Amino acid sequence: MSTAHPEESRPKPILSTRDLASRIGIPLDKLRRIASDVERYYTERSIKKGDKVRRLWIPNPELMDVLRRIQRKVLSPIVLPESVHGAVRGRSPKSNAEIHLSSRCIVKVDARKFFDKVRHGAVYRMFRHDLGFGCDVARLLTRLTTRDARLPQGTPTSPSIANLVLVPIDGTLAKKASAAGIQCTRFVDDVTLSGDDPRHLINEVAKLLSTRRLPIHRRGAMGKPSKLQILPRTFPQEVTGLLVNGSSRATLSKARRDKIRAAIHQLPDDGVTKKELRKINGRIAHAKRFNSGSAARLERQLKSRQKT
Repeated sequence: MSTAHPEESRPKPILSTRDLASRIGIPLDKLRRIASDVERYYTERSIKKGDKVRRLWIPNPELMDVLRRIQRKVLSPIVLPESVHGAVRGRSPKSNAEIHLSSRCIVKVDARKFFDKVRHGAVYRMFRHDLGFGCDVARLLTRLTTRDARLPQGTPTSPSIANLVLVPIDGTLAKKASAAGIQCTRFVDDVTLSGDDPRHLINEVAKLLSTRRLPIHRRGAMGKPSKLQILPRTFPQEVTGLLVNGSSRATLSKARRDKIRAAIHQLPDDGVTKKELRKINGRIAHAKRFNSGSAARLERQLKSRQKT
C-alpha cells in the first residue's frame, strides 16, 4: 500500500493571490468581493437519506463557478495516497470495498459530525502548511471554501479539502497497519481496517483523528447501532454499501436490494413522476453493477408496476 503524501506529487505551491487568480481564470477583485461576504452566496437545502436529514449548503451560480475552478485547477491535480478512495477520480465505493474481500475481521471507524468539525483553522493550516501556499492565498482559499467557519456539505470542493485535511494521518496509519498485516482504506472520514484482528488499531485511529480535533463514533445514538463496527466473517461484512464476505467480488446486500424492491412497491397507483422514476432507475443501475440477475428482476417489477 502506498503511503505517498501530497507533497511528493503536488503541483507547485501558489504563493501569491495574483497567481491564484491567474491559475483559476477569475479576476482577483472578484474573488475578494465574494470572499468578503461568502455566506450570502449559499442556499440551504435539506435532503432525507433513510431516517436521517442531511443539511446541504448549495453555492449560487457565481460562487459555484469559482469553486469548480478551484477544484479543477488547484485541488484535483494533487495525487492522494492509494489508501484514499472517496472523492478521488478513478476510485469509488467499489474499489474501497474490494480491498477488504474475504477478511477474517473488519473494523469500521468514522469521525463524528465530520464536516461540522472541520473548522476553518484546519483548512487554513492544510493550505498554508501542508501544501505550502502563501499566507494570503491560504486565507483567501479558506474564506472561499468554508461557510460560517466550517466545511459545508454540498460544494464541489469540500470532499477534496476533507481528504487533504486528513492526509497527514494516512501515512502513519498505513505504516502501522502494514506492520501488523492489516489492510487499511479511507473513504472521506470512514476508515476501514481488515485482517486477522485489526481491533488493536481502533485507538490508533482515534488518536490520529484527534490530532485533527475529530472525535470518533464509539457508540450509536439511542436506539441506533454503533457506527464503530467490528464485523467477523460470520456476520455480513459491508464496506461502503457493499458486501465483501466473498473472495471473488463485492456485491449488493439483500437488504439493500429489498429496499429498492420496497420503493418500487410503494410507488403511487395514480402515476409515477419523472423524478421518482429517475431515482429508482438510478438505484437499479447501481444494483446492476454488482447483482445483474437481481437488477433484471427489479427492472421487470418496475415495468410491471408502471403498467398498473
